[in-house]
Amino acid sequence: VAAVIIHPTENKVLMFRRLAEKDKNSGFLTDGGQLKWNWQFPQGGVNDGESEEEALFRELKEEIGTGDVKIIRVGEKRIRYHYPLKVKRVLDQQPQWRPFRGQQQRWFLLHLNCQTDKISFNHHPIEFDAFQWISPRKGLSRVVPFKRKAYRKGLRMLGVL
Repeated sequence: VAAVIIHPTENKVLMFRRLAEKDKNSGFLTDGGQLKWNWQFPQGGVNDGESEEEALFRELKEEIGTGDVKIIRVGEKRIRYHYPLKVKRVLDQQPQWRPFRGQQQRWFLLHLNCQTDKISFNHHPIEFDAFQWISPRKGLSRVVPFKRKAYRKGLRMLGVL
């Protein structure tokens, strides 16, 4: 799932800066070394027995500390991206990332029901360290290149771009 939170009055979306730390065992960066483009939307996989909507709310709570959102629109198709070989080689050296080849995501357009001061990064593991309202087009330039095509498709499908 991928969560796009739209600003209530401006054509802006809420993007989050992915935290990159060195893995204690491998010494590799936890984001695969993509520090230059480390902004994204909250996203994640669907657990066994979980609906996509349940996964959405769980991921929001885990990643940004709140699931207080209203679903405005749901993308009609899932959108897939794959890790490029260079990134996959780095991720393969970190056991927790080895099974992943990319993601297939259902995109959700959301309205945040609370103020942004309810967003928190004090849960474990911490995935983000900052957020910003940004135009969708400018936000695309801050996304890791191998995800840009998927992000463009998702934003267009939701009518944001």
